[in-house]
Amino acid sequence: MPDLNLYWGELHNHNELGYAQGSLERSYEIARSHLDFYAFTPHGLHADGGVPDGYPVVVANWERIRRAASENNRPGEFTCFPAYEWHSSAWGHLHVLSAEDMESMYCARSLADLQDHFRNRQAILVPHHTAYERGVDWEGFDEALSPVVEIFSEHGSSERDSGLYPMLGHSGGPAGYQYTVQHGLALGKRFGLVAGTDNHDGYPGGYGLGLTGIWAKENSRAALFDALQKRRTTAVTGDRIEVCFRAGEAWMGEVVSGPAERRLDYRVEGWDVIKSVEVVRDNLPVHIEVPDYSAPRTGQPQPYRLRFEWGWGPMKGYQVYDWQGQLRVAGGRLLQIVPCFSSDPFDEVRRKRVLEWDERQCAWQSHTSRGSVFTTRNGSTAPRANDALCVEVEGTQETRIELEFDCRTSKSLLATATDWSLTGKLGGSRASFSIGELLQGRRGWRVDGLPTWIVAHRALPEVLYALQGHFIDRSETPAYYYLRVTQENGQLAWSSPIWFEE
Repeated sequence: MPDLNLYWGELHNHNELGYAQGSLERSYEIARSHLDFYAFTPHGLHADGGVPDGYPVVVANWERIRRAASENNRPGEFTCFPAYEWHSSAWGHLHVLSAEDMESMYCARSLADLQDHFRNRQAILVPHHTAYERGVDWEGFDEALSPVVEIFSEHGSSERDSGLYPMLGHSGGPAGYQYTVQHGLALGKRFGLVAGTDNHDGYPGGYGLGLTGIWAKENSRAALFDALQKRRTTAVTGDRIEVCFRAGEAWMGEVVSGPAERRLDYRVEGWDVIKSVEVVRDNLPVHIEVPDYSAPRTGQPQPYRLRFEWGWGPMKGYQVYDWQGQLRVAGGRLLQIVPCFSSDPFDEVRRKRVLEWDERQCAWQSHTSRGSVFTTRNGSTAPRANDALCVEVEGTQETRIELEFDCRTSKSLLATATDWSLTGKLGGSRASFSIGELLQGRRGWRVDGLPTWIVAHRALPEVLYALQGHFIDRSETPAYYYLRVTQENGQLAWSSPIWFEE
């Protein structure tokens, strides 16, 4: 896409300033370490519940919250949006994102009141986890104030009443189809799609809980907010699947008027084998593309994508494992790295982060625990005992990947005899694989000295993780189209729709 860049970030996340955990400072530090933009959305109030004037912890700390968004905002490097969450039983939950400094939190008593207050301001209202009972008020929906809707979070997917990640395993009661994103689109509402973790561990961008991609001219409040208003967005469940979806000169999120040819062009780049790319028209798939598995492999240098994962642990094991990892490339070069770090297990002090990287090597640290699957505060969509790192390498089948892992234990989430017997133990692993060997399939092994494991997943040539194509629709009736991308590992992406009108 000319003159535009794809930025990844978090628009819906909680910490201890609200009814979650983790400090405000920790949230911003984690967000800066792996995201392009961030909106901390404290639980502000419950309009028709017991706290219409604001949760005391948020009201008391509002100046601190406001100042953190301002001081951490670094144009061109890391963008922060002032924000808060507005709860109601009658109209659903929304989070307010502002492109301006927010001096105070407006405690609206109704959806109409909230909309009237922000109508002439640089702010948008984002409905989220809509597929719960009364999760959204489509009748009162205002697309000028709500140009985007959150389709996925730790609660699951609100796209439809079937498919992967149904909203059946979290805190809200399952609802009928009337509250899904597809139903809102069928009613004629126009909105783009975003995803956010809604994570209550104070971990912005926790892997597998939702993330938003924004196509914008630069990484600044003004540019990102403009792109949100224009619905130029991609929603993903976890993997940062790059989705480009256009109709001629019209981008995802735009409305095409008149007798224009309905040629829809798309380009997708994922981090696992692309299982399918679907063009969805008026909520029904009308075109499906899959990779060409018969494409011949070449010995010439080309990009490959690889995933290295570590974690696991003994049955019901609550031991925390601290990891130091290093990857080196021989006979090739690193083009890109993407951390896939889980928000669990919660720890106020420990940090998961990439420490350094260049074309030849990268280093990182993280901590994992199988016990986090049983103790997580997150939803059932993606409880994880593992962390991972995705890398793109330019090389040949002879290019070698050298891996070093050091692991130690010093803490247990729960005091069990099995876990305490592991405390203070050290372990490690060294491994080397050619890309050709990893093209044959994944390799897994246990860490020396500890009951935890490492997996080098199957290497992917570009023909399996990238797809480009088009669909021509001969229909002339008004319709909307969006892209749904599914990877073999279950990770999903959605583009915002494109509308055609007479």
